[in-house]
Amino acid sequence: MDAFTQKLRVIYNRLFQENIDAFTEALIDYSKYDRAKFEEMTESESKKQFFLNRKTVLRRWLQKGSNCTPDFQKSYKNYKISHYQLKGHALFTLDNFKKNDNLAWFDQQIDHFLQNQKRVEVKTDYRYIYMFCEKSKSIYHYEIVNWAKDANGTIELTFKRENQTLKGTFKLSDENNIFLTLKENENTLYMLFHDANDTSHPYIVGVSMGYLNNDNKVPRSQKLLFSKELLQNNKLELEFMLNETEVVTAIENRLNLNSEEVKVNQFVKYANKFKKFNDFFQRLRHSGYKQHFYYRLAFREFYAVKKLFKKVAKEESYYILDHQQAFLELLKTVEEIGDISLQIVMQLENADIFRKASLKNLEIKSKLLSLKERHSVDITLIVILSEQDSLDIQAEELFTEMYQHQINVRTVIEEKIIQEVDSLDFTFIHTRDKRDFVLVDPIRDSKDVYKLFIDELTMDEYRTDYQKILASSNAYSPH
Repeated sequence: MDAFTQKLRVIYNRLFQENIDAFTEALIDYSKYDRAKFEEMTESESKKQFFLNRKTVLRRWLQKGSNCTPDFQKSYKNYKISHYQLKGHALFTLDNFKKNDNLAWFDQQIDHFLQNQKRVEVKTDYRYIYMFCEKSKSIYHYEIVNWAKDANGTIELTFKRENQTLKGTFKLSDENNIFLTLKENENTLYMLFHDANDTSHPYIVGVSMGYLNNDNKVPRSQKLLFSKELLQNNKLELEFMLNETEVVTAIENRLNLNSEEVKVNQFVKYANKFKKFNDFFQRLRHSGYKQHFYYRLAFREFYAVKKLFKKVAKEESYYILDHQQAFLELLKTVEEIGDISLQIVMQLENADIFRKASLKNLEIKSKLLSLKERHSVDITLIVILSEQDSLDIQAEELFTEMYQHQINVRTVIEEKIIQEVDSLDFTFIHTRDKRDFVLVDPIRDSKDVYKLFIDELTMDEYRTDYQKILASSNAYSPH
Protein backbone atom coordinates (compact mmCIF):
# COMPACT_ATOMS: atom_id res chain seq x y z
CA MET A 1 0.00 0.00 0.00
CA ASP A 2 1.42 3.37 -0.96
CA ALA A 3 2.41 5.88 1.75
CA PHE A 4 -0.18 8.49 0.69
CA THR A 5 -3.08 6.08 1.27
CA GLN A 6 -1.62 5.00 4.62
CA LYS A 7 -1.49 8.65 5.74
CA LEU A 8 -5.11 9.17 4.72
CA ARG A 9 -6.13 6.09 6.71
CA VAL A 10 -4.23 7.25 9.80
CA ILE A 11 -5.97 10.64 9.59
CA TYR A 12 -9.35 8.99 9.02
CA ASN A 13 -8.96 6.45 11.85
CA ARG A 14 -7.16 8.47 14.50
CA LEU A 15 -7.91 12.14 13.85
CA PHE A 16 -11.57 11.72 12.84
CA GLN A 17 -12.40 8.39 14.57
CA GLU A 18 -13.65 6.93 11.26
CA ASN A 19 -16.21 9.73 10.84
CA ILE A 20 -16.39 9.95 7.03
CA ASP A 21 -18.38 13.22 7.04
CA ALA A 22 -15.86 15.02 9.25
CA PHE A 23 -13.05 13.51 7.17
CA THR A 24 -14.68 14.79 3.96
CA GLU A 25 -15.25 18.26 5.42
CA ALA A 26 -11.52 18.48 6.18
CA LEU A 27 -10.49 17.43 2.64
CA ILE A 28 -12.94 19.25 0.36
CA ASP A 29 -12.17 22.29 -1.79
CA TYR A 30 -15.29 24.45 -1.78
CA SER A 31 -13.67 26.93 -4.15
CA LYS A 32 -14.44 24.38 -6.86
CA TYR A 33 -18.14 24.39 -6.10
CA ASP A 34 -19.96 25.49 -9.25
CA ARG A 35 -23.68 26.15 -8.90
CA ALA A 36 -24.11 25.80 -12.70
CA LYS A 37 -23.38 22.06 -12.51
CA PHE A 38 -26.49 21.55 -10.38
CA GLU A 39 -28.98 23.74 -12.21
CA GLU A 40 -32.00 21.61 -11.34
CA MET A 41 -31.34 21.78 -7.59
CA THR A 42 -31.69 24.37 -4.88
CA GLU A 43 -28.55 25.93 -3.39
CA SER A 44 -28.61 23.63 -0.33
CA GLU A 45 -29.32 20.54 -2.45
CA SER A 46 -26.52 21.28 -4.90
CA LYS A 47 -23.97 21.85 -2.13
CA LYS A 48 -25.07 18.61 -0.49
CA GLN A 49 -24.55 16.75 -3.77
CA PHE A 50 -21.12 18.37 -4.19
CA PHE A 51 -20.22 17.13 -0.70
CA LEU A 52 -21.52 13.59 -1.44
CA ASN A 53 -19.48 13.41 -4.66
CA ARG A 54 -16.33 14.29 -2.74
CA LYS A 55 -17.16 11.78 0.01
CA THR A 56 -17.48 9.03 -2.63
CA VAL A 57 -14.03 9.87 -4.02
CA LEU A 58 -12.42 9.83 -0.56
CA ARG A 59 -14.09 6.57 0.42
CA ARG A 60 -12.70 4.99 -2.78
CA TRP A 61 -9.22 6.30 -1.96
CA LEU A 62 -9.41 4.77 1.53
CA GLN A 63 -10.57 1.39 0.23
CA LYS A 64 -8.60 0.99 -3.00
CA GLY A 65 -5.66 3.33 -2.46
CA SER A 66 -4.48 6.40 -4.32
CA ASN A 67 -1.45 8.49 -5.13
CA CYS A 68 -0.99 12.12 -4.10
CA THR A 69 -2.78 13.33 -7.22
CA PRO A 70 -2.06 16.65 -9.00
CA ASP A 71 -5.59 17.72 -8.11
CA PHE A 72 -4.96 17.02 -4.39
CA GLN A 73 -1.72 19.04 -4.55
CA LYS A 74 -3.39 21.97 -6.31
CA SER A 75 -6.34 22.08 -3.91
CA TYR A 76 -4.49 21.36 -0.66
CA LYS A 77 -4.23 25.02 0.38
CA ASN A 78 -8.05 25.20 0.30
CA TYR A 79 -8.60 22.13 2.51
CA LYS A 80 -9.46 22.77 6.16
CA ILE A 81 -6.81 20.29 7.24
CA SER A 82 -4.10 22.51 5.72
CA HIS A 83 -4.99 25.12 8.38
CA TYR A 84 -4.77 22.77 11.37
CA GLN A 85 -2.01 23.96 13.69
CA LEU A 86 0.20 22.47 16.36
CA LYS A 87 1.85 25.09 18.59
CA GLY A 88 1.56 27.78 15.97
CA HIS A 89 2.78 25.75 13.00
CA ALA A 90 0.93 23.78 10.32
CA LEU A 91 0.07 20.26 11.49
CA PHE A 92 0.72 18.88 7.98
CA THR A 93 2.19 20.58 4.92
CA LEU A 94 1.72 19.42 1.34
CA ASP A 95 5.35 18.21 1.36
CA ASN A 96 4.48 15.96 4.30
CA PHE A 97 1.87 14.23 2.14
CA LYS A 98 4.18 13.93 -0.87
CA LYS A 99 7.03 12.19 1.01
CA ASN A 100 7.17 8.37 1.07
CA ASP A 101 9.33 7.79 4.17
CA ASN A 102 7.62 9.80 6.94
CA LEU A 103 4.66 7.66 7.99
CA ALA A 104 6.05 7.26 11.53
CA TRP A 105 6.48 11.05 11.81
CA PHE A 106 2.92 11.47 10.52
CA ASP A 107 1.58 9.18 13.23
CA GLN A 108 3.66 11.01 15.82
CA GLN A 109 2.26 14.40 14.73
CA ILE A 110 -1.26 13.13 15.30
CA ASP A 111 -0.21 11.92 18.78
CA HIS A 112 1.11 15.37 19.67
CA PHE A 113 -1.95 17.08 18.21
CA LEU A 114 -4.42 14.92 20.15
CA GLN A 115 -2.47 15.39 23.38
CA ASN A 116 -2.32 19.14 22.81
CA GLN A 117 -6.07 19.30 22.25
CA LYS A 118 -6.58 18.02 25.79
CA ARG A 119 -4.15 20.50 27.33
CA VAL A 120 -4.66 24.25 27.82
CA GLU A 121 -1.48 26.23 27.35
CA VAL A 122 -1.35 28.93 29.99
CA LYS A 123 0.76 31.98 29.10
CA THR A 124 1.76 32.67 32.68
CA ASP A 125 4.71 34.78 31.56
CA TYR A 126 2.24 37.56 30.65
CA ARG A 127 1.14 39.10 33.94
CA TYR A 128 0.18 42.77 33.59
CA ILE A 129 -2.80 44.33 31.82
CA TYR A 130 -2.59 48.06 31.08
CA MET A 131 -5.57 50.26 30.19
CA PHE A 132 -6.57 53.92 30.05
CA CYS A 133 -8.91 55.22 32.75
CA GLU A 134 -11.25 57.92 31.42
CA LYS A 135 -12.07 59.14 34.92
CA SER A 136 -8.48 59.77 36.05
CA LYS A 137 -7.12 60.50 32.52
CA SER A 138 -4.24 58.16 33.30
CA ILE A 139 -3.01 54.65 32.52
CA TYR A 140 -3.18 52.02 35.23
CA HIS A 141 -2.53 48.30 35.36
CA TYR A 142 -3.80 45.03 36.81
CA GLU A 143 -1.45 42.23 37.87
CA ILE A 144 -2.36 38.55 37.54
CA VAL A 145 -1.22 37.02 40.85
CA ASN A 146 -2.73 33.54 40.58
CA TRP A 147 -3.80 30.99 37.94
CA ALA A 148 -6.00 28.05 38.97
CA LYS A 149 -7.98 25.38 37.09
CA ASP A 150 -11.40 24.42 38.43
CA ALA A 151 -13.07 20.97 38.21
CA ASN A 152 -14.54 21.80 34.78
CA GLY A 153 -11.16 22.76 33.36
CA THR A 154 -11.84 26.53 33.43
CA ILE A 155 -8.74 28.55 34.25
CA GLU A 156 -9.59 31.13 36.90
CA LEU A 157 -7.46 34.23 37.46
CA THR A 158 -6.89 36.44 40.45
CA PHE A 159 -6.00 40.08 39.64
CA LYS A 160 -4.73 42.82 41.88
CA ARG A 161 -4.90 46.58 41.37
CA GLU A 162 -3.67 48.68 44.26
CA ASN A 163 -5.47 47.11 47.27
CA GLN A 164 -8.25 45.47 45.28
CA THR A 165 -8.47 41.71 44.58
CA LEU A 166 -10.49 40.87 41.46
CA LYS A 167 -11.52 37.67 39.68
CA GLY A 168 -11.48 36.64 36.03
CA THR A 169 -10.91 33.79 33.57
CA PHE A 170 -8.41 32.74 30.88
CA LYS A 171 -8.91 30.80 27.65
CA LEU A 172 -6.61 30.05 24.70
CA SER A 173 -8.33 29.25 21.38
CA ASP A 174 -7.09 26.89 18.68
CA GLU A 175 -5.95 29.93 16.69
CA ASN A 176 -3.80 31.14 19.62
CA ASN A 177 -6.21 33.93 20.51
CA ILE A 178 -6.16 34.73 24.22
CA PHE A 179 -9.52 35.50 25.87
CA LEU A 180 -9.59 37.04 29.34
CA THR A 181 -12.42 38.26 31.52
CA LEU A 182 -12.12 40.60 34.47
CA LYS A 183 -14.93 41.40 36.89
CA GLU A 184 -14.81 44.70 38.74
CA ASN A 185 -17.65 46.49 40.56
CA GLU A 186 -20.30 44.21 39.02
CA ASN A 187 -18.96 45.06 35.57
CA THR A 188 -17.33 42.32 33.47
CA LEU A 189 -14.64 43.28 30.97
CA TYR A 190 -14.10 40.92 28.01
CA MET A 191 -10.59 41.06 26.54
CA LEU A 192 -9.11 39.62 23.35
CA PHE A 193 -5.41 39.31 22.46
CA HIS A 194 -3.75 37.52 19.55
CA ASP A 195 -0.66 35.70 20.78
CA ALA A 196 0.57 34.17 17.48
CA ASN A 197 3.03 32.14 19.62
CA ASP A 198 5.50 35.01 19.65
CA THR A 199 6.64 34.50 23.23
CA SER A 200 9.75 36.59 22.62
CA HIS A 201 7.76 39.81 22.53
CA PRO A 202 7.44 41.68 25.85
CA TYR A 203 3.79 42.62 25.33
CA ILE A 204 0.66 41.99 23.24
CA VAL A 205 -1.81 44.72 22.22
CA GLY A 206 -5.50 43.79 22.27
CA VAL A 207 -9.00 45.18 22.74
CA SER A 208 -11.67 44.96 25.39
CA MET A 209 -15.43 45.20 25.43
CA GLY A 210 -17.55 46.08 28.42
CA TYR A 211 -19.79 48.80 29.87
CA LEU A 212 -19.25 52.17 31.47
CA ASN A 213 -18.93 51.70 35.21
CA ASN A 214 -21.44 54.46 35.92
CA ASP A 215 -23.97 53.19 33.36
CA ASN A 216 -24.06 49.50 32.53
CA LYS A 217 -26.30 50.04 29.51
CA VAL A 218 -23.70 51.74 27.32
CA PRO A 219 -21.25 49.31 25.63
CA ARG A 220 -17.66 50.48 25.30
CA SER A 221 -14.44 49.14 23.80
CA GLN A 222 -10.82 50.24 24.11
CA LYS A 223 -7.24 49.14 23.47
CA LEU A 224 -5.36 47.14 26.10
CA LEU A 225 -1.82 45.95 26.58
CA PHE A 226 -0.88 42.53 28.03
CA SER A 227 2.70 42.66 29.28
CA LYS A 228 5.31 40.35 30.80
CA GLU A 229 6.87 43.12 32.84
CA LEU A 230 5.96 46.34 34.60
CA LEU A 231 6.18 49.20 32.06
CA GLN A 232 7.13 52.25 34.08
CA ASN A 233 10.02 53.62 32.05
CA ASN A 234 8.26 54.48 28.81
CA LYS A 235 5.07 56.27 29.79
CA LEU A 236 4.86 58.43 26.66
CA GLU A 237 4.85 55.39 24.35
CA LEU A 238 2.13 53.84 26.49
CA GLU A 239 0.07 57.00 26.07
CA PHE A 240 0.37 56.71 22.30
CA MET A 241 -1.11 53.21 22.43
CA LEU A 242 -3.59 53.66 25.28
CA ASN A 243 -5.38 56.99 25.60
CA GLU A 244 -8.84 58.52 25.37
CA THR A 245 -8.75 58.51 21.56
CA GLU A 246 -8.63 54.67 21.66
CA VAL A 247 -11.90 54.44 23.62
CA VAL A 248 -15.12 53.90 21.65
CA THR A 249 -18.47 54.30 23.40
CA ALA A 250 -21.85 53.38 21.89
CA ILE A 251 -23.26 56.80 22.71
CA GLU A 252 -26.24 56.13 20.44
CA ASN A 253 -27.69 54.10 23.33
CA ARG A 254 -27.97 57.27 25.36
CA LEU A 255 -29.33 59.77 22.79
CA ASN A 256 -32.93 60.09 21.61
CA LEU A 257 -34.12 57.49 24.10
CA ASN A 258 -37.75 58.49 23.56
CA SER A 259 -37.52 57.88 19.84
CA GLU A 260 -38.39 54.57 18.21
CA GLU A 261 -35.69 55.16 15.61
CA VAL A 262 -31.96 54.64 16.07
CA LYS A 263 -30.78 58.24 15.72
CA VAL A 264 -27.85 60.26 16.95
CA ASN A 265 -26.84 63.90 16.84
CA GLN A 266 -23.65 63.35 14.85
CA PHE A 267 -22.21 66.70 15.90
CA VAL A 268 -22.60 65.89 19.61
CA LYS A 269 -20.91 62.56 18.97
CA TYR A 270 -17.96 63.90 16.99
CA ALA A 271 -17.52 67.01 19.09
CA ASN A 272 -16.83 64.56 21.91
CA LYS A 273 -14.30 62.71 19.74
CA PHE A 274 -12.50 65.99 18.97
CA LYS A 275 -12.48 66.80 22.67
CA LYS A 276 -10.79 63.44 23.37
CA PHE A 277 -8.08 64.16 20.80
CA ASN A 278 -7.58 67.68 22.14
CA ASP A 279 -7.29 66.44 25.74
CA PHE A 280 -4.68 63.91 24.63
CA PHE A 281 -2.74 66.50 22.58
CA GLN A 282 -2.67 68.91 25.52
CA ARG A 283 -1.24 66.23 27.80
CA LEU A 284 1.42 65.47 25.18
CA ARG A 285 2.20 69.17 24.86
CA HIS A 286 2.70 69.51 28.61
CA SER A 287 4.69 66.30 29.00
CA GLY A 288 6.86 65.12 26.11
CA TYR A 289 6.84 68.11 23.76
CA LYS A 290 7.56 71.15 25.91
CA GLN A 291 10.61 72.01 23.80
CA HIS A 292 9.17 71.10 20.37
CA PHE A 293 7.52 74.20 18.89
CA TYR A 294 6.68 72.30 15.68
CA TYR A 295 4.41 69.87 17.57
CA ARG A 296 3.26 72.26 20.30
CA LEU A 297 1.82 74.66 17.73
CA ALA A 298 0.01 71.86 15.86
CA PHE A 299 -1.49 70.56 19.12
CA ARG A 300 -2.54 74.09 20.05
CA GLU A 301 -4.10 74.72 16.62
CA PHE A 302 -6.21 71.58 17.01
CA TYR A 303 -7.86 73.33 19.96
CA ALA A 304 -9.62 75.62 17.46
CA VAL A 305 -11.15 72.58 15.71
CA LYS A 306 -12.34 71.15 19.02
CA LYS A 307 -13.81 74.51 20.03
CA LEU A 308 -15.56 74.91 16.67
CA PHE A 309 -17.27 71.51 16.81
CA LYS A 310 -18.30 72.07 20.40
CA LYS A 311 -20.19 75.17 19.23
CA VAL A 312 -21.65 73.32 16.24
CA ALA A 313 -22.92 70.54 18.53
CA LYS A 314 -24.78 73.20 20.54
CA GLU A 315 -25.86 75.08 17.38
CA GLU A 316 -24.14 78.23 18.65
CA SER A 317 -22.61 80.97 16.51
CA TYR A 318 -18.96 80.73 15.58
CA TYR A 319 -16.32 83.07 14.16
CA ILE A 320 -15.20 83.05 10.53
CA LEU A 321 -11.57 84.07 10.09
CA ASP A 322 -11.38 83.62 6.30
CA HIS A 323 -14.39 85.55 4.96
CA GLN A 324 -13.35 85.05 1.35
CA GLN A 325 -13.34 81.25 1.66
CA ALA A 326 -16.56 81.33 3.68
CA PHE A 327 -18.34 83.42 1.02
CA LEU A 328 -17.21 81.01 -1.71
CA GLU A 329 -18.57 78.07 0.32
CA LEU A 330 -21.78 80.05 0.87
CA LEU A 331 -22.28 80.40 -2.90
CA LYS A 332 -21.59 76.69 -3.45
CA THR A 333 -24.23 75.88 -0.81
CA VAL A 334 -26.80 78.14 -2.48
CA GLU A 335 -26.02 76.45 -5.81
CA GLU A 336 -26.87 73.08 -4.26
CA ILE A 337 -30.15 74.36 -2.79
CA GLY A 338 -31.28 76.30 -5.89
CA ASP A 339 -34.55 78.17 -6.53
CA ILE A 340 -34.32 80.43 -3.46
CA SER A 341 -33.52 84.07 -2.67
CA LEU A 342 -30.10 85.28 -1.54
CA GLN A 343 -29.83 88.63 0.26
CA ILE A 344 -26.47 90.41 0.51
CA VAL A 345 -25.72 93.66 2.31
CA MET A 346 -22.17 95.06 2.19
CA GLN A 347 -20.20 98.28 2.29
CA LEU A 348 -18.69 99.45 -0.98
CA GLU A 349 -15.13 98.67 0.11
CA ASN A 350 -16.09 95.03 0.74
CA ALA A 351 -17.28 94.64 -2.86
CA ASP A 352 -13.61 93.96 -3.59
CA ILE A 353 -14.54 90.34 -2.93
CA PHE A 354 -16.06 90.38 -6.45
CA ARG A 355 -13.53 92.47 -8.32
CA LYS A 356 -10.02 91.55 -7.18
CA ALA A 357 -8.00 89.60 -9.74
CA SER A 358 -7.09 86.57 -7.59
CA LEU A 359 -8.29 83.14 -8.71
CA LYS A 360 -10.55 82.77 -5.67
CA ASN A 361 -12.15 86.20 -6.19
CA LEU A 362 -12.73 85.43 -9.87
CA GLU A 363 -14.40 82.14 -8.85
CA ILE A 364 -16.62 83.97 -6.37
CA LYS A 365 -17.69 86.49 -9.03
CA SER A 366 -18.31 83.75 -11.62
CA LYS A 367 -20.50 81.73 -9.26
CA LEU A 368 -22.49 84.79 -8.19
CA LEU A 369 -23.20 85.83 -11.79
CA SER A 370 -24.35 82.32 -12.76
CA LEU A 371 -26.73 81.73 -9.85
CA LYS A 372 -29.83 83.21 -11.51
CA GLU A 373 -29.42 81.59 -14.92
CA ARG A 374 -28.18 78.14 -13.83
CA HIS A 375 -29.80 77.68 -10.42
CA SER A 376 -32.86 79.99 -10.39
CA VAL A 377 -31.55 81.95 -7.42
CA ASP A 378 -32.91 85.50 -7.00
CA ILE A 379 -30.17 87.78 -5.65
CA THR A 380 -30.47 91.18 -4.06
CA LEU A 381 -27.24 93.07 -3.34
CA ILE A 382 -27.53 96.28 -1.30
CA VAL A 383 -24.34 98.33 -1.31
CA ILE A 384 -23.79 100.71 1.63
CA LEU A 385 -22.21 104.03 0.56
CA SER A 386 -20.68 106.65 2.83
CA GLU A 387 -21.27 110.35 2.06
CA GLN A 388 -17.79 110.50 0.52
CA ASP A 389 -18.18 107.36 -1.61
CA SER A 390 -18.56 107.63 -5.32
CA LEU A 391 -18.78 104.76 -7.73
CA ASP A 392 -15.53 104.61 -9.69
CA ILE A 393 -15.32 103.11 -13.17
CA GLN A 394 -14.44 99.67 -11.79
CA ALA A 395 -17.46 99.65 -9.45
CA GLU A 396 -19.76 100.88 -12.23
CA GLU A 397 -18.57 98.07 -14.50
CA LEU A 398 -19.06 95.48 -11.76
CA PHE A 399 -22.60 96.57 -10.88
CA THR A 400 -23.56 96.91 -14.54
CA GLU A 401 -22.39 93.35 -15.15
CA MET A 402 -24.41 92.16 -12.14
CA TYR A 403 -27.46 94.06 -13.41
CA GLN A 404 -27.09 92.33 -16.79
CA HIS A 405 -27.10 88.97 -14.99
CA GLN A 406 -30.45 89.84 -13.34
CA ILE A 407 -28.97 90.63 -9.92
CA ASN A 408 -31.03 93.29 -8.15
CA VAL A 409 -28.34 95.83 -7.19
CA ARG A 410 -29.38 98.64 -4.82
CA THR A 411 -27.52 101.39 -2.96
CA VAL A 412 -28.14 103.25 0.29
CA ILE A 413 -26.30 106.01 2.17
CA GLU A 414 -24.84 104.76 5.44
CA GLU A 415 -26.06 107.73 7.51
CA LYS A 416 -29.67 106.84 6.74
CA ILE A 417 -29.57 103.49 8.47
CA ILE A 418 -26.49 103.29 10.72
CA GLN A 419 -28.43 104.03 13.91
CA GLU A 420 -31.19 101.52 13.19
CA VAL A 421 -29.29 98.32 12.38
CA ASP A 422 -26.69 96.02 13.95
CA SER A 423 -24.58 95.42 10.84
CA LEU A 424 -23.67 96.93 7.49
CA ASP A 425 -22.28 93.67 6.18
CA PHE A 426 -24.35 90.47 6.26
CA THR A 427 -25.67 87.75 3.96
CA PHE A 428 -28.53 85.32 4.51
CA ILE A 429 -31.08 82.96 2.99
CA HIS A 430 -34.58 82.24 4.27
CA THR A 431 -35.78 78.76 3.31
CA ARG A 432 -37.77 78.36 6.56
CA ASP A 433 -35.95 75.17 7.47
CA LYS A 434 -32.68 74.03 9.07
CA ARG A 435 -30.61 75.27 6.12
CA ASP A 436 -31.14 78.94 7.05
CA PHE A 437 -28.20 81.04 8.23
CA VAL A 438 -26.88 84.58 8.47
CA LEU A 439 -23.18 85.39 7.91
CA VAL A 440 -22.52 88.75 9.53
CA ASP A 441 -19.90 91.25 10.67
CA PRO A 442 -21.69 92.90 13.65
CA ILE A 443 -21.03 96.63 14.04
CA ARG A 444 -20.73 96.47 17.81
CA ASP A 445 -18.63 93.30 18.03
CA SER A 446 -15.17 94.08 19.39
CA LYS A 447 -13.60 91.47 17.08
CA ASP A 448 -13.21 92.45 13.44
CA VAL A 449 -14.34 89.04 12.17
CA TYR A 450 -17.49 87.53 10.72
CA LYS A 451 -19.86 85.34 12.70
CA LEU A 452 -22.23 82.64 11.51
CA PHE A 453 -25.64 82.22 13.21
CA ILE A 454 -28.41 79.66 12.74
CA ASP A 455 -30.63 80.41 15.77
CA GLU A 456 -34.05 81.74 14.79
CA LEU A 457 -34.00 84.79 17.09
CA THR A 458 -30.75 86.21 15.67
CA MET A 459 -31.73 85.44 12.08
CA ASP A 460 -35.05 87.25 12.61
CA GLU A 461 -33.20 90.32 13.93
CA TYR A 462 -31.07 90.54 10.78
CA ARG A 463 -34.04 89.89 8.49
CA THR A 464 -35.71 92.86 10.18
CA ASP A 465 -32.56 94.96 9.69
CA TYR A 466 -32.55 93.96 6.05
CA GLN A 467 -36.10 95.20 5.55
CA LYS A 468 -35.12 98.57 7.10
CA ILE A 469 -32.11 98.86 4.80
CA LEU A 470 -34.14 97.75 1.77
CA ALA A 471 -36.81 100.38 2.45
CA SER A 472 -34.17 103.14 2.50
CA SER A 473 -32.29 101.95 -0.59
CA ASN A 474 -32.55 102.88 -4.26
CA ALA A 475 -32.32 100.62 -7.28
CA TYR A 476 -29.08 100.87 -9.22
CA SER A 477 -29.37 101.47 -12.97
CA PRO A 478 -26.43 101.51 -15.34
CA HIS A 479 -25.51 104.83 -16.91
